[in-house]
Amino acid sequence: MNRLKLLGYDKLENEGIRYAWNFDKSNYLLESAAFINKTKGVESNISGYTTSVGLGCILRHFGYSCKFCRTGELLPFVNLLSAEEIAKQNILMVLTDINCSERIELINNKREFAYMGQGEPGYSYSQIRLAIKITDHVMKKLNQSVYRHLISTSGVIEMIPAFRADIQSDYFNSRITVHFSLHSTKDRDSIMPINKLYPYEKIIPEMKKISEISNEKICLGFLLFKNYRPKNSDFEYTTKIEDIDEILSIIDPEHFRFSFCEYNSSSDTGTAEKFTKNEADRICEYVKNKGYEVKLFSSFGQKENTACGMLAGKIPVYNLSEKWIELEKYTDELISEALMYI
Repeated sequence: MNRLKLLGYDKLENEGIRYAWNFDKSNYLLESAAFINKTKGVESNISGYTTSVGLGCILRHFGYSCKFCRTGELLPFVNLLSAEEIAKQNILMVLTDINCSERIELINNKREFAYMGQGEPGYSYSQIRLAIKITDHVMKKLNQSVYRHLISTSGVIEMIPAFRADIQSDYFNSRITVHFSLHSTKDRDSIMPINKLYPYEKIIPEMKKISEISNEKICLGFLLFKNYRPKNSDFEYTTKIEDIDEILSIIDPEHFRFSFCEYNSSSDTGTAEKFTKNEADRICEYVKNKGYEVKLFSSFGQKENTACGMLAGKIPVYNLSEKWIELEKYTDELISEALMYI
């Protein structure tokens, strides 16, 4: 656990905080983020947290990093995190919300933890499952309510049997859902090379089985690309209804829902135009009319060049106060205590 130490933080457009962490002796930074509301622009009593599972992305190590992701394209893969290090991000983000925020309502908000920061969670499932148990134990001690944990994957099929077995055996004490980062169908090989290892057509039936067991709809994530051209490539891609139709032909509204999100374009990973609101609404309405639950998200951290595919180890603006340092020590103590009971 001592490999992970908080360095500093940034404020995200009055929507939340980006946390920058030192990891062991690495020259690169790991990141996580806390948001006042789990959905940007939507007032709720649920705070959202984005948690990393590795410093850099292991897909880069294999040569399969997503072309649009700054983590995979700019950072070398350094290491996977332990369960304690994953849980530490969750717990410290909640503690700083409770003790350091000027927003009083954050004290009693429910907590949603999304494992979709740096790294591919599908290769860290054994660590995530224990991190969830640690987090839930500490949240109970702090009298905090967990809304849910959301595990993201770009389609690592090896995690699915283990996850399914945990659901069937009631391993978890809280609500757990899965986010399948699909982003494309026809051209997925070109923007997400992992599709060559794990074709989405083979993942979908396994995801449906999870939904049947958990009674939770699988979230299919789509970034909205407009004339996106990866760096050093002649390939160009735009999210179109015809692309969406390919996935609609093999799923159903009972077991799947959709999350569309604007893409944070960066010259580091290529060029792209911004989807207009009308263009995004047209796609969302089309899918809604097919009977699906649909959410449209605006990206967090666009102005600060971070979050939503932008996590690439930027140096933080704000240093830690003594209060933050004490909260980190308290976090370590809470985790050590939790491990004695799990």
